[in-house]
Amino acid sequence: TTTTTTTSPVPPTTTLVSATAIQSLPATSGDKGVQCGVPPLFPRPETRIVGGRNAPFGGWPWQVSVRRTSFFGFSSTHRCGGAVLNENWIATAGHCVDDLLTSQIRIRVGEYDFSSVQEPYPFVERGVGRKVVHPKYNFFTYEYDLALVRLDSPLSFAPHIAPICLPASDDLLIGENATVTGWGRLSEGGTLPSILQEVSVPIVSNDCCKSMFLRAGRHEFIPEIFLCAGHENGGQDSCQGDSGGPLQVRGKDGRYFLAGIISWGIGCAEANLPGVCTRISKFVPWILENVS
Repeated sequence: TTTTTTTSPVPPTTTLVSATAIQSLPATSGDKGVQCGVPPLFPRPETRIVGGRNAPFGGWPWQVSVRRTSFFGFSSTHRCGGAVLNENWIATAGHCVDDLLTSQIRIRVGEYDFSSVQEPYPFVERGVGRKVVHPKYNFFTYEYDLALVRLDSPLSFAPHIAPICLPASDDLLIGENATVTGWGRLSEGGTLPSILQEVSVPIVSNDCCKSMFLRAGRHEFIPEIFLCAGHENGGQDSCQGDSGGPLQVRGKDGRYFLAGIISWGIGCAEANLPGVCTRISKFVPWILENVS
């Protein structure tokens, strides 16, 4: 299942979205020199391999583990994914933090293998100063399933810690290849991986998404604020995502932007169903309002 791409500047098979698809979040303190959407350890993403299982260390430097404190705060367990927006703010799904107090949330950045402490660079863990769940988040329909979490102290960016860009246009991205990353289960009811997983999935139109669900016998409401990604004929892909984590797309300039936050359906409830994300292009004004 592994496909390698050549090192030519833009492989002919790679479709890239419009050059306007990138937006940097203003840095709120130092670290002005850090570019969003570029993994420092992989400055030329076209040399990367996607479609395997384990991600490369530092390949997705904005990926975070949203964790719940346990045992009176002495330890924490992985609950959801998330994405670094700038040195102070993380984006995740509303359902990941809605039911937690800020004191119960920990954010781990620069993590790769939960079971190893011998990585090239160590992870960083932060407490949370504030959480902002989207005011229209609906627990029953998962609409507006988005939250922003402010860290209790700013991150220092590093080779394995960097922010992702925001989409700068309302492009629907239909047919684009996106990458989902997370520590989600490897099969329904299966084991949780200790190493960050990556998987490539095509973005499908909302109408196509509805009919895919219908073919699987499910009547789903897929409003514009949702974005679906997945192979029509399924495959293992849809298990590997993790709620709250990023669905990222590489823009024409080679930088990654946050196209979606994984919301529901990637959980392997049934084979061959698309994963459903919160469509971030619809929320850029709300995000900027809250993080600047």
